[in-house]
Amino acid sequence: MSAAKKPADLVNPYIGSISHLLKSTLPEVLVPYSYIRACPRVGESNDSYSNDLIYCFQLGMAGIMPGRSGDFRNTYDHAREKVRCYQSDFRLEKYGIRVESAVTRHAHLYRFHNAPEVRLSGPEGSEIAIDGDTARIHVPVRDEGRDLPGEFIVLKANRPFQLAQPGAAASSTSTARIAAWESPAAPPPVAVTLAIDPAVATEFYAAVSYISYDKAEESLRREVTDFDAAVAGAYQIWNDLLGRFQVEGNTEDRRIVFYTALYRVFRRMVDFGEYGRYFSGFDQKIHDGDHFYTIDPLWDTFRTPHPLRMLAAREDEEQMLQSYVDMYKQSGIMSSFTGKFSERPAMIGFHAAALFADAYAKGLKADYETAYEGIRKNAMEQGMLPHTSSKLRHTALEKCYLEKGYYPALKKDEVETTPNVNKFERRQSVSVTLEHAYDDWCTAKLARALGKEEDAAYFARRGENWRNLYHEGFGLFAPKDIDGDWFEGFDPMLGGGQGGRAWYAENNGYTWAWSVPHNIEGLIEIMGGPEQAERKLDELFRMNCGPTSKYVYMGQFPDSTGLMGQFAMGNEPSFHIPYLYNYTGHAWKTQKRVRELMNVWYINSPIGICGDEDEGTLSGWLVFSALGFFPTCPGSPRYAIGSPLFDRASLDVGGGKRFTVISAGAGDGLRYIQSAKLNGKPLAAPFLDHSEIAAGGELVLVMGGEPVEVWGA
Repeated sequence: MSAAKKPADLVNPYIGSISHLLKSTLPEVLVPYSYIRACPRVGESNDSYSNDLIYCFQLGMAGIMPGRSGDFRNTYDHAREKVRCYQSDFRLEKYGIRVESAVTRHAHLYRFHNAPEVRLSGPEGSEIAIDGDTARIHVPVRDEGRDLPGEFIVLKANRPFQLAQPGAAASSTSTARIAAWESPAAPPPVAVTLAIDPAVATEFYAAVSYISYDKAEESLRREVTDFDAAVAGAYQIWNDLLGRFQVEGNTEDRRIVFYTALYRVFRRMVDFGEYGRYFSGFDQKIHDGDHFYTIDPLWDTFRTPHPLRMLAAREDEEQMLQSYVDMYKQSGIMSSFTGKFSERPAMIGFHAAALFADAYAKGLKADYETAYEGIRKNAMEQGMLPHTSSKLRHTALEKCYLEKGYYPALKKDEVETTPNVNKFERRQSVSVTLEHAYDDWCTAKLARALGKEEDAAYFARRGENWRNLYHEGFGLFAPKDIDGDWFEGFDPMLGGGQGGRAWYAENNGYTWAWSVPHNIEGLIEIMGGPEQAERKLDELFRMNCGPTSKYVYMGQFPDSTGLMGQFAMGNEPSFHIPYLYNYTGHAWKTQKRVRELMNVWYINSPIGICGDEDEGTLSGWLVFSALGFFPTCPGSPRYAIGSPLFDRASLDVGGGKRFTVISAGAGDGLRYIQSAKLNGKPLAAPFLDHSEIAAGGELVLVMGGEPVEVWGA
């Protein structure tokens, strides 16, 4: 690392801000896990980088925008800005206005230069009261049909301001309703404008609470002195956290990609604790407690962000586990796709099982008894339909899974009659079977750890349900109807409709052929042994899009971004696949694939994340792979070794211990491991145990330019 640059200086929040699919990343200024995110609200394109029209900066869900003579529409130029994870500095192109932003845990800070007016705005139904040097804004929140207390925002400035409502006399006290934002070109018809002195820089400080104005005031007192102090504080927080990872070698661009990926991982989950109290939307009550974490799409995050925190931010992860237990106590549901205020029905599986099984296997502290109660309830009582509420009970489809060991697909030309099936997401029958089998295995692991042997045996049997859909003719997993019949004319590449959703989740049969992370050895055996499985892996990375063109294929499978053959780097079910060569006896092929994927799909550019980031999940894959190892199966404490990106990487694992990977020459492009030693002793296989990393120590990999059979055949 350059001596002049600390980790926070190497974060480029614009990486990924042009999307390969649905949602680009945002260049957010924040501190880890905070719900305060300073980022301009820009034009209407899905890609934040390509929008140069700003209509406000964030104050929670409200907004603040400097302007002149009632004109608050402005643009900016990327060549005249500075955006880091701890501070941003925008030069707006009209009127010479400059906007600096910073944050604390609960507060936004802005510094406006050359701005005679400032507009406050918010979503429909918001209210604002001006009283002397203070503005109080209430933003109503509606979630799942419920009216919640909403946001309480207290805004102050470092110098006097006055109300300067266009067309009305200035007043020190006023209350107004703020209309909804319609578009950048059509600002709210009713807004509150403050007049300030443009000759000097004016700082605004706004704390956001989900409890009360008093709590917002408390946050201001505790956290805010001035703008520069906030910048310095956020800078130190990020350097302390990101500095737990130290890398040397390779280019500055690669280090920027690495530290930006870490920044993305530590944005979530989001902690709604407010100095000893928090509001929970799961029961709509205020509770005692310093921390309460929500916003977590577990279908994505159990794969990389949670395992990373289990290594490098153990205490934070333990607080998140407790939040899951609290959510269950408050709602009666063990959440598997957590929104801000409630469970969000999305994707498939009940991956809280994977989260807690992984945490237990890696020795984290948690209330596993209560967690298991909720997880078992998910497994035994709740529905399995994709993208539907986990409150739903069993249908005939779940009965088929429980009695026959698979989730059934519709018969050919059969019309869907099962209630609550999402018309777009459909049944995803093969993927549902595979993911629930994995979650059942995780549930069995927890049950056994807690001494529940009968449960453990039952769920272990269910964990092998993947076998019931393995089609020997195709050599992958195929759909069956409820009578147990295979489909005539089944097409594993292009069948299943949009996203393959009749049978699969977002990807086709070639991706889902490898989704048995908990029994890779059994999968290899059923495929015909290591040689045959490896041949299938090779084919996966080399295949074209079948009998059609790539643009037709991508129209059907838009989630399959970051393609290398049929391997989709941009979608989560693919993540462990490059590491499977470690199980077939040719680990050098894993080294080849993961290094190529890092080089091609993770770059220092707005297009540098090859799919939906999904709260740090794609970035988490890069962090693990750059370090040189990957958790192929959360719930198991084993990591597969890949090909490190740096000459040296070390990780603070707590207790004053560091785990270091030394791989001289990796940063210059050497990707193949010639020999490996762990703490001075030859490493017997291309795997590490969590305990070996958590104990600290040193993995020395001698790197070369030619593949070598260090392990295996």
